[in-house]
Amino acid sequence: MSRNAFRIAGHQRGVSLVIVLVLLVATSLLGIAILRSTAMQERMSANLRDRSLAFQTAESALRFAQDEVLGAGAWDTAIPTPADCAATGICPTGSAPAWRAVPAAAYDSARVSAPEYWIEYLGTGPGRKGSCDLLPPTLDCFSPMYRITARSRAAGRADVVLQANVISRIPEPGI
Repeated sequence: MSRNAFRIAGHQRGVSLVIVLVLLVATSLLGIAILRSTAMQERMSANLRDRSLAFQTAESALRFAQDEVLGAGAWDTAIPTPADCAATGICPTGSAPAWRAVPAAAYDSARVSAPEYWIEYLGTGPGRKGSCDLLPPTLDCFSPMYRITARSRAAGRADVVLQANVISRIPEPGI
């Protein structure tokens, strides 16, 4: 080999090392970006799962409270007072909320915290068609209306609040 060949080879020895190091840094940065993106996707999935569970739990509380209202009892004929708010969970319009826990059998207590509901009396609404035409009007002339608010809350998890307005069942005439 000639002397010039050794000189040219001597100048090229460090260039390949620099190129490999630049490629290694670029690959490492790409790997770190992918790891961060994956961690973000995992957190978003967990948050979506938590919100979905909280929504389903609040919905079960809402359905439970709707069944309570539609099962009615004396709620169809008596206007609630502030004393009823603490005793039965049905509050008159404008009163402070009285949250009641849903019984554990009505939801999956192993996976979520206890949902709560609050029932607010809104007054009376339309009743059975033609029932108000009679004098004196029949009991089913007007129907009680309620607003049900249900919530599912857990520390560090999603909070969900749902509301529904319900007109109580009207008994069939003669029953």
